[in-house]
Amino acid sequence: MRNLIEPEKIAVVLTGNENKKTVREISKVACWIELRIDCFCEKFPGRNFCEWAKIIRNLTDAKIIGTVRWHRERQNSDFIISDKERIEIYQAISEYVDFFDIEIKSKILEKVVKIARQNKKRLILSYHNFKKTPSCGKLISICDEANHFNPDIIKLATTVKTKKDLFNLVSIFVLRKRKFDVVIVPMGAGILERIVPIAFGSLFTYFAAEQKTAPGQPSLKDIAL
Repeated sequence: MRNLIEPEKIAVVLTGNENKKTVREISKVACWIELRIDCFCEKFPGRNFCEWAKIIRNLTDAKIIGTVRWHRERQNSDFIISDKERIEIYQAISEYVDFFDIEIKSKILEKVVKIARQNKKRLILSYHNFKKTPSCGKLISICDEANHFNPDIIKLATTVKTKKDLFNLVSIFVLRKRKFDVVIVPMGAGILERIVPIAFGSLFTYFAAEQKTAPGQPSLKDIAL
């Protein structure tokens, strides 16, 4: 399989039902893999998420992102993992991932940042808005809030309904006060809108392997030649 986008710009989201052959194929075309531990726990209650993370780690050389998404910033907000459990999960998966993704607005941000530093993991600080795209000023304010923790990457994922929304998102690359790596995700839009931020400097964008975890998230098959 060959894709229209370079591997270093592709992050593939795994949720637990992918087989080993699929993961090996993904690792040939994507430099990033996100493990959505919250989705795994929702689909497979009682199963060992660390065993799953270990298997993926052994199957790929891609950079692995470990995410235990806060229910207030996930597509299905009905599934809730307590803050205490989320902290414990981040600690447990640290052996198998390269990055932690934690929400800028989460109450456990500082504790997860501390765990990341202690375990020499890199940080993606993220913001998700499933209702709208805030103004440029608000987005810059969110980035400034994240910068306080010296993240490796800041991720902004917002719902795009108009061209102005998309403009507000990509304006981050011009308006940011200091240089930092950014991932921009226009949710609820088409595949072209998803790809546009890459042209402006977005580090990568997300594609689904099996289960889609955000509105408008394209499948890896959508960009396959």
